[in-house]
Amino acid sequence: MKAEFYYSQRRYECSVIELCINQEHVKELRIRNHEGEILAVQQGKKTALRGKSRATSQEVDILKNNYYNLIKAAVIALDLEEKQKLIKDKDEQIRLLNAEIAIFKEKAILSESERDEIVQLRDQIKTLSDQQNISLFSYDEQQVQSKLIKRLGDLAWQNIETSSRNDLLNAYKHKYLVESDIFTENFSDYKPSCLYIASVIEREIVHTFFKSFYNFLSRLNPTQRDFMVAGVTLKNRGKYTIGSLPYLIGREWDTFSDEVLNQEYLSSEDRERLYYHKVNDQKISTGDRQLVNQFLEKWEHPLSRWLLGNQKAASKIDQIAKLRNLTAHPMPIYKWQFTELWLLVIGGKTKGGRSQKGLLKEVYEL
Repeated sequence: MKAEFYYSQRRYECSVIELCINQEHVKELRIRNHEGEILAVQQGKKTALRGKSRATSQEVDILKNNYYNLIKAAVIALDLEEKQKLIKDKDEQIRLLNAEIAIFKEKAILSESERDEIVQLRDQIKTLSDQQNISLFSYDEQQVQSKLIKRLGDLAWQNIETSSRNDLLNAYKHKYLVESDIFTENFSDYKPSCLYIASVIEREIVHTFFKSFYNFLSRLNPTQRDFMVAGVTLKNRGKYTIGSLPYLIGREWDTFSDEVLNQEYLSSEDRERLYYHKVNDQKISTGDRQLVNQFLEKWEHPLSRWLLGNQKAASKIDQIAKLRNLTAHPMPIYKWQFTELWLLVIGGKTKGGRSQKGLLKEVYEL
């Protein structure tokens, strides 16, 4: 497949070829400018080769000098070219089907089987015409929703707020957009998806916990308006962060090492260093600890059972908090970081065979 496109008022030609490297088939995108220079990038690589021949080409960083945007423009042009070809093919099929119908109609008398064939031909034309209305970005929300419900479970899906369902659908949509481009998915920015997922945890876990905890404290002390528990100020319509919750519910937990978490790639050796054991260094008195436990024991909500009964609750929430904090940094959120957040909240199975139940499913399926 070849395509022509314009980028920054310059004309380019692009194509995708398949190479055999070390007995593995790898796709390579080639972009040629009007001077005959070629930018060649292999699937999943962060560098590309630029030059008039492979022997004299230089290695360049895709993330510099607008190479990334040029590659994106080429991928879109190829996608459009493919869809236009499909439409042309379907136009030709429709023309032939209409010709067959015309031949039938020229007959004075049609048999029953010929009438049935005309109906079938018309149905085929309608199907082909409908297929021509394919958008550049083919995204089936109903199919995505079914996948999410399967991952989360019916109970979780039914109990979370409508805005949380929409956030999860938007997270999946952005994930789909990024991963539809095999040439840049490994170093594209997953930040929008992470923000959507984090907002679900803030709404369904953090806000739900602190709002109910505040109401519990207000019933114990009707004349008091604000409360301080383990360094966290609770008040009516207060705003709370994910990172403050583990300190109220856990004495120690496992969380991400900042040094490894901020890396662009995660090797097998890095994964062994990804976690460290953290002891609660925030002062929480025995009285505050008892107060939190008293609240959880009386709180009639699936979340209370999960917080009381799951030994990894503080670990999972703190890990989500650290991944959420990455969205405040100017650097992109890379695929492996996004995958960690996806597994923690939604769950699933990776290509490498890692399988994990998501937090939301754990909460509602106790």
